[in-house]
Amino acid sequence: MYKGEPTKGLEFYNLLNESEKFTCELGKVALASGRLEAELILFLKRREIKGKYDKATLGTLIDLADKNDLIDKNMRMSLKTISKQRNYITHNIYGLFIDLIDETILEKENLLDTDVILYIDRAWELKENLDGLADIFQRNNK
Repeated sequence: MYKGEPTKGLEFYNLLNESEKFTCELGKVALASGRLEAELILFLKRREIKGKYDKATLGTLIDLADKNDLIDKNMRMSLKTISKQRNYITHNIYGLFIDLIDETILEKENLLDTDVILYIDRAWELKENLDGLADIFQRNNK
């Protein structure tokens, strides 16, 4: 399917959109993100931290845990990084390829059609990292 040919902008976005592997991994990112959010909510509730959990974003949950000194510096940095990556891949891919936002986390210049595989790998890695963090909180919630 991929031939190593140059591509850019919406053409590359369309390749991503047509890739069952990429969209599958992106769906897994959404599921893993929801799992991390749920484990964080449970973590906070079990420590009797008050909050509006029904509308809380991942960033809000991280800030709440940090503000209440429930996570150390390394965990805070890990959670902030994963939140930024998750937000970027779920909210900004289209904007990236129509030049609405700058290239920061994911590449948009000098792409080949085979770079769809790189994006699949990035989504898989993000899902694994989200699940890894959720596992840590799940262990702390028992």
